[in-house]
Amino acid sequence: MKDFLLNEGIEFFALVPLSRCKVIKEYLLTKNGFDENANLIMMLFPYRSVHTPVNLSVYASVMDYHLYVKGLEARLHEYVSAKFPSAKFKVFADHSPIDEVHGACISGLGFIGDNGLLINEKYSSFVFLGECVTDLTPKELGIEYAQDAKVKECLHCGRCAAVCPSGCIKKAGGVDEFNPKSLCLSAITQKKGVLSQEESRQILENGSVWGCDICQNVCPYTKKAEYTPIEFFKNNVITELSSELLRGLSDEEFSSRPFAWRGRSVIERNLTLFEKGKING
Repeated sequence: MKDFLLNEGIEFFALVPLSRCKVIKEYLLTKNGFDENANLIMMLFPYRSVHTPVNLSVYASVMDYHLYVKGLEARLHEYVSAKFPSAKFKVFADHSPIDEVHGACISGLGFIGDNGLLINEKYSSFVFLGECVTDLTPKELGIEYAQDAKVKECLHCGRCAAVCPSGCIKKAGGVDEFNPKSLCLSAITQKKGVLSQEESRQILENGSVWGCDICQNVCPYTKKAEYTPIEFFKNNVITELSSELLRGLSDEEFSSRPFAWRGRSVIERNLTLFEKGKING
């Protein structure tokens, strides 16, 4: 299994028993035939490439990682079933039975930053999280259980709080922490319907039509962060989205982008606002 994951470009992974994880959607486990004896291979998928997007969050400039996970599961099924044809395993990402950030932390794959994101020392916060749930044992998998990780803490340098355009990261007891009650710029760009004057101003001033990487970009770990080794995230990168480019995307191409889940109208609205702002200076 180690060889398989490393060949995929997945170098950060760890095995943990389900009993150590925070289960938040138990029905996903029972639906797939897993009980309390299941094991999880926690995985990080770094996604930042050498192509720096102009008006998109980095995660939105690459292909939808759910497609990568789907392909990964198919390749994993072929690999594992060749030796263990009756084994149960299921790859989850985003829509997961467990708290993925907690799972990654106790596995020693990263720590939580003041901006609420998981930070890995090699790839900073530009990582997607995923896990393979299986009934295979550590011996069968060829991976030992991760030791109880001493969870490293954020540096609490305050840089993310200082640059957050909507003030989502607040000082609390001398430490910066993410305040989900405030709408961050990323949430504003994904909001349906008509934007308020203030929300429109945020998009215009910060030049993003989808997502926000401002707090990630100033993080000290990002300065030395490496680019993804996973080929899926190196190809078909959109460096700058325009109305013309968006109109040229077929329905199939559009559905392969991370912003597709909201439909075309939301991203079209943001692009219209962004492009009018560019014309008006």
